[in-house]
Amino acid sequence: MKKKYWGIAIGGAAAILLIIGGFLLQKSVSANKKIAAIEIETDKSGMLYEEVASLYDKDQEFLNKETKQSSIKKVKNQLLKKQAEIALLKRENTFKLTFDGAEKNLQELLEKTSLANEKLDIQTEANQLFSSMDSAVEGNHVNDELPITAELTKDKIAIVEKALAKNKQLEGKWKNALGLVVKNAQEQVEQKEKIEQLFNEAFDGNVPKETVQQAQYNTLNQAVEKVKNAELKTNYTAKLILMKAMIDTQGQINALTLQQQAAEAEMDKALEKAKAETEKALNDATSDEKLLEGYSDDQIEFARVWLKVIGSKPSELNVKRIPAGTPINQYDKGSLGYPADAVMLYGSYAAEGQVVYTSNHNGTINLYPVPSHWQMPAEIANNPDKIREMTQKIVNEMKVVSVDVGNPRDVRDVILVEK
Repeated sequence: MKKKYWGIAIGGAAAILLIIGGFLLQKSVSANKKIAAIEIETDKSGMLYEEVASLYDKDQEFLNKETKQSSIKKVKNQLLKKQAEIALLKRENTFKLTFDGAEKNLQELLEKTSLANEKLDIQTEANQLFSSMDSAVEGNHVNDELPITAELTKDKIAIVEKALAKNKQLEGKWKNALGLVVKNAQEQVEQKEKIEQLFNEAFDGNVPKETVQQAQYNTLNQAVEKVKNAELKTNYTAKLILMKAMIDTQGQINALTLQQQAAEAEMDKALEKAKAETEKALNDATSDEKLLEGYSDDQIEFARVWLKVIGSKPSELNVKRIPAGTPINQYDKGSLGYPADAVMLYGSYAAEGQVVYTSNHNGTINLYPVPSHWQMPAEIANNPDKIREMTQKIVNEMKVVSVDVGNPRDVRDVILVEK
């Protein structure tokens, strides 16, 4: 009886072990499938691999010009989520699983994502060294000729240099390009410091020293010619005018040793003239930007459109506003109407040209090939279907044209002849 009891107990235990073993085996298979899926996602051509690769350009050297901090953070969070999944599998499964491939892929992708973040930070710092609206580095486009900001110092440049030198993984074309950009900034800052030192030697405060020499002026004049920043160049040019005035004045004083009082009066006059010339120089430097002040947006738009389409200044520019729905051919029945409010521009005579357009209010216009004269045989003019077909063709042949700001002086000249 005892033997029978023990036999039953041993058989039950064996069955339980088989059930547990089967469950563990099933769990092991499921875990391995999850690990394999992560390894595939993070291997070449995998979804996560492609997500990380998309942060860079096609050569995986420069950043994609669309890469932002938000896109880097999104990719990093996806990688960290997969890393957490592996950690959970490790905790939940005591049997041996192969994590090496998936973990290695994840680590490499995290490092590449971190490198992209570091490149973006450095690239942003580098772009802020310059005053231009254009970026020094955007995607794989590099501009190492941009003007620096007027207040740029060597300390600010050093921050970028230190960041570039800190990580050895930054070696390559991207780092070389940043090096050229930084070099451009360094050269301009050194140039600025040299010029300001020379001005300090020639000035007492804001007034040139009476001992200033023509050679000092010539040296500074040559140096200022090379300055890229417009604000700095304008300020330096104003000081050069004062220097020149002082040099000329001192020459007059030396020639008039017996007329000291008259010479002093002449110097005062020259200084006043120099101040006036300085103001004129400053005004001239920014006059192009102010030429269009006081004119309405419509006046400026009409002139820019005319110059873009016709290209020459008319003897006079007439403007006719056409409400939406107005027949394109106002003389014959059957014409289609304008789909939006339109504008007709025309000169004083037909040879000067005509422009008919609707504005998209975003720097572009819809240009319609409307004839200046509707001369046609009577059988067409009296046939509404033919007129509809003709005006439909005009609508179909509409072109979207980009209108740039143009030369302010040319724009102003056309505005002056607008009626």
